[in-house]
Amino acid sequence: MELYQIIMEKLLQVAPGAVPAGQDEMRMICPVCKNPKAKLYLGIHRSIYNTTGQKKLAYGCKHCNYNGVVGIKFLKQFGITIDDEMKKGLIFHKEVLKTVNPITKMEKLEVKIPTFIREEDKFKIDYLSKRFGRKVTAQDLKTYKIILNFKDFYDMNKLDLFKSIDPLDPDYNKKSNYLSFIGNEFTKHFVGMLSVDNNKINLRNINSEALKSKRYMVHVIDKSIGNPYMYMPDIPVDLLALEPTINIAEGNYDIIGAKELFHLNEDYSNVFVAIGTRTAYKRVLDQLLKMTGFFNANINVYADNDSDTDLNWYKDMFKDYKTVFNKINIFYNIAVDKDGKPCKDFGDLSKPVKVEFHEI
Repeated sequence: MELYQIIMEKLLQVAPGAVPAGQDEMRMICPVCKNPKAKLYLGIHRSIYNTTGQKKLAYGCKHCNYNGVVGIKFLKQFGITIDDEMKKGLIFHKEVLKTVNPITKMEKLEVKIPTFIREEDKFKIDYLSKRFGRKVTAQDLKTYKIILNFKDFYDMNKLDLFKSIDPLDPDYNKKSNYLSFIGNEFTKHFVGMLSVDNNKINLRNINSEALKSKRYMVHVIDKSIGNPYMYMPDIPVDLLALEPTINIAEGNYDIIGAKELFHLNEDYSNVFVAIGTRTAYKRVLDQLLKMTGFFNANINVYADNDSDTDLNWYKDMFKDYKTVFNKINIFYNIAVDKDGKPCKDFGDLSKPVKVEFHEI
């Protein structure tokens, strides 16, 4: 008898409302929501294996979304204890693989990005196409690490939205309901871009009324990973380039705009990175130097043309890097739109672009 069969047999004996529900499956009363109709289904999840290839049991409540893979904590809720040998059999690799770069020390999730476009997500493609200044394709979803459908991304990578919640937390229902709500809003109304460590999704609200006060939201997949935010399109880089260029902007759409405007004929000597906030320039440059070794690079900053930041701010911020890099260039978009409003940045190519350039 396999381990999963032993565990199912024990659960059928002691779990409230437990009854068989087909081959290698059963249902029971959920220990979290305690719905009397026995809405928690438990059975073989054939895509989850440990290193010996043993089948594993997964569970999911159709009422409250309490879900996961059967482990020691789950069994304790029903008073089931197991011996050391059985405990070893419960060790598995459900989590997405994490790697650590030995030089930068950056932890990174190994994930895949869905590149199919659902009918209900075509309005997001229209939104992106407007900002890109051209029709966005399925290949662009991969290149620019675009999460078009939040649920598809989680499903494809077998991620658990409720992983951060302790099932024994007295506020579990409240927290899980909020995560269900936020996941649904992200799926239907937001489009996101994945950070360089594949752990943060910077999401843009397109048409959510429930979250209309939230223009951008950042979702963290694995909260145990503490890397600061950086976004880089998935574009090959020649680390042996004789004249490399590091292109930087604050926002994801700004660096994409710069790439689309000025670097369509790519020779792989360019790095493109968005830093999130203005205060992160130095941290990002230090990280990029570790990643690339581009100490002879040109720096192009596609700056936000805000009234509170003049050229002297950038001169002061980059003064410690004058001997490290070849040139440091600041680009502003000084165009005005058809209504006479300043365009300010490079993030929406449906608006005009007029470049003002400074070398510091």
